[in-house]
Amino acid sequence: MSRTAMKYALISLTVLIILSGFVIYDKVFNPAHREIAKEPAAFTIAADELQFHFADNQATAAQKYIDKVVETHGAVTEIGPNTIVLEDRVQVYFLNDLKQDLTIGEEINIKGRCVGFDELLLAVKIDQATTLKTN
Repeated sequence: MSRTAMKYALISLTVLIILSGFVIYDKVFNPAHREIAKEPAAFTIAADELQFHFADNQATAAQKYIDKVVETHGAVTEIGPNTIVLEDRVQVYFLNDLKQDLTIGEEINIKGRCVGFDELLLAVKIDQATTLKTN
C-alpha cells in the first residue's frame, strides 16, 4: 500500500471511530423520554390499597411499583394548581394544569408513574399523571 492510501485509510478509520462515539454517547446519555400517557398500566389498584402496600412493607412495594405505570382511583381530598391528593394517601402530580373542574369528594381515575413514598406524610407519589375518567 502506498503512503497516500495508508493515510486515507487511517483518516477514514479515525472519522468512523469518532462518529461511532457520538452515536453511542447520544444513545446512552440522551435516551428517548417516556410517554406515560401512552404506556399501558402495569397495575390497577385503589389509592388506599396502594398506600397500604407501601406502609406495610416499603422495600417490597418500592421494588414492585416504583417507576412503573400505575392506574389508581379514589376520592379527591385536596386540589392544587397541578396536583391532587386521593384519599389523603396518594399525591398525584400532573404535567399540565388540570383542565377539568374537580371537586373535593369526587371519585376520579388517574394513570401515572409511581415515583416514591413520603414516609413523613405516609403518601405515595405519582407524577406525569393523566385523568382517565371521572364518575
